[in-house]
Amino acid sequence: MKRITNKICAVLLSGIFMVMTGVNVNAAEQEYPPAEAVFPEEKVLQIENQIKNTPIYNDKDAEGNFSLKNTRATGTYPTRYGVILVTADKYKGLIPTGHAGIIWTSSTIVESLSNGVTTGPNDWNTSKTSCYGISVKGTTVDEDNEASNWCYRQLGKPYNYNYFNVSTRKKFYCSQLVWAAFKDNYGIDLDTSDFGDAVHPMELVNSSKTYTIYKK
Repeated sequence: MKRITNKICAVLLSGIFMVMTGVNVNAAEQEYPPAEAVFPEEKVLQIENQIKNTPIYNDKDAEGNFSLKNTRATGTYPTRYGVILVTADKYKGLIPTGHAGIIWTSSTIVESLSNGVTTGPNDWNTSKTSCYGISVKGTTVDEDNEASNWCYRQLGKPYNYNYFNVSTRKKFYCSQLVWAAFKDNYGIDLDTSDFGDAVHPMELVNSSKTYTIYKK
């Protein structure tokens, strides 16, 4: 019931939002509630505050074992294949206050931008104002690597502006892509209930099924 209510509210808010702000959206976006309606900034900021003091863990070994760091250091910026990257930086026209990708090689990530699923440099420690390196509980290093390969095989698919439709595999938004890799391959659901079916990047950090190995 909560998820259905969220969808109804988002549809109503989408019309109000576009009228009040005069936002110009393309035909692909007009059919669906805008990101600002699906992911209200106040709620996103609330989640950001929840994870500000998240503990830093040592990354997993080959079998998937990990341990809590003894210090509150930021951790080492990840280059391991299959580590999730999340930033709270704003992305104009896409999901507000957040973006996510997954490391495919030590120097390359897979992400979904406005032009669809693509690759980019693994430089978020310098190119982003904020950054979290996230590892998934219950997977091995090899399984994380395969999750990143799965994301890579989605290259060229268009951006998904219907943030509630996470079941489609014909198109992806950034956090949906990462979420789907672990959901489809290992049955691990990294989503929380904060935005109904929609998956916000910050939820990947706040999930009980992930832990943080780096933050900036």
